[in-house]
Amino acid sequence: MSSSTRLIVVSNRLPVTLRRQAGGWKITASAGGLVTAMAPMLKRTNGLWVGWPGEATGAGDATRQEAIDAWAGGSHYVIVDIPAKTAELYYEGYSNQTIWPLFHYFPSLLSYDPRSFPAYKEANYRFCKAVLKHARPDDLIWVHDYQLMLLPQMLREAMPDARIGFFLHIPFPSSEVFRLLPGRDELLQGVLGADLIAFQTHAHLQHFRSALLRISGLESQIDEVEVGGRSVRMEALPIGIAPDEFRKLLETDAETGRYKEQYRQRFRDRRLLFSVDRLDYTKGIPERLRTYRHLLQHAPHLRGKVVLVQIAVPSRERVASYARLRRRVNEMVGEINGQFSTPDWTPVVYLHRGVSRPQLVALYAMADVGWVTPLRDGMNLVAKEYVACNEGHGVLVLSELAGAAAEMGEAFLVNPFDIERTAEVIQRALDLPVNERRERMDALRRRVEFNNVYKWGDRFLQQLEKAAASRARRPAGQPGLLDMRAVVSAYQDARKRILLLNYDGTLAEYTGRPEQAAPSQPLLALLEDLSRPSKNYVALVSGRRREDIEKWFGGIAGVYLAAEHGAWIRPFGSKEWVERVQSRSNDWKPRVIELLEQFVERAPGSLIEEKEHSVVWHYRMTHPEFGEWLAAELIGILEGMLSETDVSAVLGQKCVEIRPLWIHKGQVVEEILKAHGDADFRFAAGDDRTDEDMFAQLSPEDWTVRVGKGETRARYYLPNPAHVRALLREFTAADVPDARPASASV
Repeated sequence: MSSSTRLIVVSNRLPVTLRRQAGGWKITASAGGLVTAMAPMLKRTNGLWVGWPGEATGAGDATRQEAIDAWAGGSHYVIVDIPAKTAELYYEGYSNQTIWPLFHYFPSLLSYDPRSFPAYKEANYRFCKAVLKHARPDDLIWVHDYQLMLLPQMLREAMPDARIGFFLHIPFPSSEVFRLLPGRDELLQGVLGADLIAFQTHAHLQHFRSALLRISGLESQIDEVEVGGRSVRMEALPIGIAPDEFRKLLETDAETGRYKEQYRQRFRDRRLLFSVDRLDYTKGIPERLRTYRHLLQHAPHLRGKVVLVQIAVPSRERVASYARLRRRVNEMVGEINGQFSTPDWTPVVYLHRGVSRPQLVALYAMADVGWVTPLRDGMNLVAKEYVACNEGHGVLVLSELAGAAAEMGEAFLVNPFDIERTAEVIQRALDLPVNERRERMDALRRRVEFNNVYKWGDRFLQQLEKAAASRARRPAGQPGLLDMRAVVSAYQDARKRILLLNYDGTLAEYTGRPEQAAPSQPLLALLEDLSRPSKNYVALVSGRRREDIEKWFGGIAGVYLAAEHGAWIRPFGSKEWVERVQSRSNDWKPRVIELLEQFVERAPGSLIEEKEHSVVWHYRMTHPEFGEWLAAELIGILEGMLSETDVSAVLGQKCVEIRPLWIHKGQVVEEILKAHGDADFRFAAGDDRTDEDMFAQLSPEDWTVRVGKGETRARYYLPNPAHVRALLREFTAADVPDARPASASV
């Protein structure tokens, strides 16, 4: 980061808590991995942390506001004040009873109040206002987590050039689960306002890409998606911990040393299994207790020899599902202890409260098994903390459904729902030779120490700066965004103009079925206005069938029409269609159609469109990823089948077109330019591979426009057909009405 760059961190909660106490309000600092990572960066950049203090009760209380103002004035924190009812619906409602269970694959626990999503929007807007009040042009804005998924786009709309990053700390679910979410489209659009979107694992990133495709129809590359004329970068950046802080407590803190000795004496001659979690249904505490009961039932030699210490930190106590979980865990602990306890042995030591950092570190150090088995987790830093603190004799048993599993291959990975096998793994971990335990733990420790939380923060900011910089400049080999004022000015100044326009995906949006794509009356009127000036020569160059083009556009006087990529043309000033090349054999068609019928059977929703000179397999309405996979397979088969013919297969927009090599739009453009080579304004717009032949016939100085981003010969791009129509309306507004000559033909 440059010396002038300032970091603004935005998270739901500030690293402080506001609470009412006798005599007024008190603000206390809190700790955590995010605070550890952000604090040195904020100090280095003189940055700001924007967030909610967590206590909405008492809003409007003058003493509360005085405490906030006095505290915030001397800190680098900006408090977002949220009214009590909004906070309840936003935080306890949509964030934690709708997004949280669904993102953790618990759709049965999803609860949705229709009032909660407007409250979520309102809270995000309040965060936006707070950021805008303090933001400067060179700031890096880092938005955190699921409570603020609308915020990046809100900021983008207010500050188009802002450098915005978003990090999701929890899992992003598969698209089949994500589609259940009320407000899903707005959340996707919200996070796409960022320059960089980062996830804990590559799996979460791929789920996000799948949701973009299946729900929003946005195709993406491995680490990039084009949105509204800009590139959004996507990364997997797993968060770490600050291992040095834990090691320091072990090595120098007297209180930690006293706890270690106390636990050594208490659990003398017994093996210690240790788990610490928030009391949340995603953490798998009941499943762990059932596994432990199964272990004691089927390995009686372990009775009296092992102790499970389970710490369950209270969480969201007012939510009904959490209250039910608390009762369930209490009952299970009582049942296990009642069934197996002896006068000198209690199998489960259960603490329903938080413990101090020295106590926690001492338990990590002493535990023979770190039992970390959430049912789903974005990362789970407990696994990394255990590795950082354990003295080398311990074994990590880790859920394969935690994000940490992707990094911690030396752990014993388990499916927490599989109670029998997990119990077997716990027994194996207890029996593991000391040298193997140390080898596994040493390898894990080296990785945890190297990929620490400081590196995570630095990597994110480096990637954010790169992503923002690439948005600000035109990538090599990619077209630049068309300057509307410049092209309209060139259009106005020209003596003679040629306008070459594709139809589907250029003038009009794609539809599910070809026959549904008839032009609207406003579009027809626009083309009529565009073709009216005598200096304009408008050509509609489409892959559509001749019958469709004639039916839809045949009534517009003066427009050149080309169908099937130029196999048929209707020249300027003519009412008759001309077949450009005749006596061509279509013997290949029956074989190709027979093959395509097999692909239609394999891909529900796909269809075959037969034209006079070509055949098209459309898969726009199929499962998106399956359709792309089948298209690649089909082209491979066709290349072999047609290798001895003059026919080829071309991948288009959600279609595969099989047509003779002599049919392409470039030949149409070549003929038009021969007849009207004196035109001093030449404009072409298209959206897919077939339009590249059109661009190839024009010079580098001409106005060639790709609709949508992608590899292209065009000089410029426009984001979508709506922008093309808006540009053509600007052209017509710039014209002085005049009369076209009665006849003008190629």
